[in-house]
Amino acid sequence: MPKQVLGRDLGALLGRSPKEGAPPLSAGVGSLMRGHSPQPPAAPKPLIPRWYLFAGDVLLVALALITLCKSHHPLSWPRALFCAALVMLAALLALLALFTRDGGTSD
Repeated sequence: MPKQVLGRDLGALLGRSPKEGAPPLSAGVGSLMRGHSPQPPAAPKPLIPRWYLFAGDVLLVALALITLCKSHHPLSWPRALFCAALVMLAALLALLALFTRDGGTSD
């Protein structure tokens, strides 16, 4: 009685339980049957890079210093308030830059 060669071990390849005495799947075929594991989704890139925030911080402090140096002394209260607001906004940008995640790193 001739053996069928074409459909041999087809059930094992399709995930059905192998017959007793049938050879197990090789590592390569098992890997192909399992498929590849999906990659974790990449972290989204931030809208504003961190170095933009630090550069804005430096520019705001520089504007406050230029305003202080070029103004007549004693400063008027609107100019003093303007300089204080610039420094506070610069501090806010620095904190925002420190506490945001960078797009390229994974924590």
